[in-house]
Amino acid sequence: MPSLAQDIEQIVDQVQRLARAEGRLTGFCIGNTRKINATGLYFSPIRKTSRLIAGSAIVYDVDQAVAVAKAVDGKVDYVLVDTEKKISPELYGEENVGNVERAIRETVTQSRVLTYKGNDLTVDSIEMLIVQILSSYPRGLSGKKAAIIGAGNVGSKLALKLVERGMDVAILRRDQDKLAAIVAALNIIKPAETIANVSAASDGLSAARGAHLLVGLTQGTPVITVSMVDVLAPGAVLLDGGKGCCESDAICHAQARNIPIYRADIRPGFEGHMGMVLETERIVLHALGRREFDGVPVVSGGLLARPDEVVVDSVTEPSAAFGLANGLGDFVRVLNIEQSRRLNVVRQYIDKLRVL
Repeated sequence: MPSLAQDIEQIVDQVQRLARAEGRLTGFCIGNTRKINATGLYFSPIRKTSRLIAGSAIVYDVDQAVAVAKAVDGKVDYVLVDTEKKISPELYGEENVGNVERAIRETVTQSRVLTYKGNDLTVDSIEMLIVQILSSYPRGLSGKKAAIIGAGNVGSKLALKLVERGMDVAILRRDQDKLAAIVAALNIIKPAETIANVSAASDGLSAARGAHLLVGLTQGTPVITVSMVDVLAPGAVLLDGGKGCCESDAICHAQARNIPIYRADIRPGFEGHMGMVLETERIVLHALGRREFDGVPVVSGGLLARPDEVVVDSVTEPSAAFGLANGLGDFVRVLNIEQSRRLNVVRQYIDKLRVL
């Protein structure tokens, strides 16, 4: 049997080959989860974005995370860490509190460590999928009903996103006290102008009744039943967001009724999140700052500008001047003669750089 080090070496070699061929950065994601897999630590498929090729491992404790980090350090440009704290000290002891990010930052010395949030990446992917598959409705999602079975971290976040889009969302979880608290919180957090509401369902059947969207988000526990499929609205769709949330009979029944069944695919969320992570790094390291262009003080977008500083996109490689700052986080809307001169000096400076 191959060792952990051999498995990782094989994945990293493939990542490096793909990245060289396609001119992209290399990375290795270290995710963590509370859903224990019978085989222990496992590897996810190699992920591609427009800028990055990355291998991936899912770990269950800090020791595993450190072992993976040591094996990839210096062999990839980035070690990308799921920063959410999902590892329970009840399983691994009081000293192993699930702070994977800290352990990896203390381990990695050559590659650059960046972080992401796996659950948020998943929620964004599911939301965008729902928007696409229900786009045939003339009003979009507004006025429709969604049912989410499994209102944990992912389910609750998804409920907020859907209610903000105008869907009435019924959510269900086993702990009724927590369910009531989540429902109250989501209805407080949503924009005051949003008419749609989040409600607590007493059972799966009442949650699914009349729903245009039924989402399972349990930890692989089958909770979507035949009776729930029977009471969905015409044209409804199912989405298994937790891998194994539908009973086998419910799947067969939905297929017999031509009800589409989708599953969570994190590729869109991975593309978006990794793009945001890498672009933020670029801005912070290479664009943020203050300088003078031909005697005029400039500041890059992302810093709070001082009065009469000219705001540009980058102080190192400027391509645009956005305006003159008022010192309060906004632009001066009506410029006086001196302010107009400052702005023109900076724009002429940028134009000269384009020629060079």
